Amino acid sequence: VSALAALTERMVRNAMRDDLPFAVLSPGANFVVFNFMLGNLIDTGGMSYPQYVLPVVVIQVIFLGALTTVDRAAQDERTDFADRLRALPMSTLIPLMARMSYCLIRGTLGLLAAIAVGYMFGFRLFGGFIYAAAFAVLVLMLTLALSLAADAAGVLSAAWRGGIASSGALTQLLLVPQLLLVMLSTGMAPVDSFPSWLHPFVRHQPVSQVTQTLRGFASGHVVVSNLAASVAWCIGLLVVFGALAARTQRGPQ
Repeated sequence: VSALAALTERMVRNAMRDDLPFAVLSPGANFVVFNFMLGNLIDTGGMSYPQYVLPVVVIQVIFLGALTTVDRAAQDERTDFADRLRALPMSTLIPLMARMSYCLIRGTLGLLAAIAVGYMFGFRLFGGFIYAAAFAVLVLMLTLALSLAADAAGVLSAAWRGGIASSGALTQLLLVPQLLLVMLSTGMAPVDSFPSWLHPFVRHQPVSQVTQTLRGFASGHVVVSNLAASVAWCIGLLVVFGALAARTQRGPQ
């Protein structure tokens, strides 16, 4: 068994009691809350609210998964597990790759759970297999990008032993921009539902662009500008945070 497979398996086993069940159950809970609280209040034109809101439910699950990635990376550093791995005859990037493999597994389970619950309420992938595959690829690209960012944050925060990493304050701090990006987006309501002075931010911020693209994949009609912006955001985040996460694996900071 390769080191990558062994480390990934270890993470999956450790997450079986808490993180993975949460990844499967949270999409359904979020979807039901959004649907029943906002479904009769938000005008989404000719699109049903379950069809409209499911993409942002998926993105919120990605954000929540990234928060657990911060804790996981920081915990490995605080317990000196990372130092022991660096002493082994293998690439220092293997632990990072294992954590990212786990994040993709977690993200896939969350995506499948969200779609399964969405189907119960009327969500459909009308675009066929190609668009459905593109839907999944974009979700996993964003999952990987945000997981790399979270992993780097967790490793760097562990340098302050007994500080923000161990207290969980960093995770709580990162929850704030996540909530703002979701709430101030077209994920739960069209841009016209917001004050006019917020329209430029709401329309162009990454959560809005990605949710619009995911809706396009689900319907089979993608707006090219939304797709280009979404891919640009994902690739840009992957490059920046991939480089940062790889740099943090070179040894204690």
